[in-house]
Amino acid sequence: MQLIISLTLLLTWTIGIYIMWIYTHHTIASNNGHFEEVSGEYRAVLKLAAAMRFELDVEDTDLPLLKEEQLKERVEKEIQGGTVFHAYPDTRLKTYSIRKGLKTWFKKDKWWFLAMLGTLLVCGFGWGFFRGFVTIMLSGVCGGQIWAFCIGTTFGSRLLIILLCSLVAGLTALAPV
Repeated sequence: MQLIISLTLLLTWTIGIYIMWIYTHHTIASNNGHFEEVSGEYRAVLKLAAAMRFELDVEDTDLPLLKEEQLKERVEKEIQGGTVFHAYPDTRLKTYSIRKGLKTWFKKDKWWFLAMLGTLLVCGFGWGFFRGFVTIMLSGVCGGQIWAFCIGTTFGSRLLIILLCSLVAGLTALAPV
């Protein structure tokens, strides 16, 4: 029981990490890798100082003459205790939608989905009616198609994976026992 619970949690975690990877990968790709550089310790201090200087409008004020209490009053009054807005460009970064991505994927690979469904149906009926060589060949084609769909990216690579899995299944069926 503990093994089943652990495997279920591991599968859930793996799927979640994969979804996060897909989201980030496609978001970066849709923005051509252009993201605002993450601020380090010193850059953040300089950005904060520039933003506070802009928000407080202290360009014409001589800062060394201001006392700490006066500066504190201005910060609390003018920028509500230190709320500083960061200026973003008008064009927002594009984010990836998993729902739209799945819709596009289903449209692009609809023939592969139908072929996999057909192969699974043939394999299901074939395993019930045939024994021996045909059953092993059907399992090779079915497994090859599933692997090809998961890791193949082009028609040629998918076809090669299906053929290799079928060949391995055929050689396994013909091997002497």
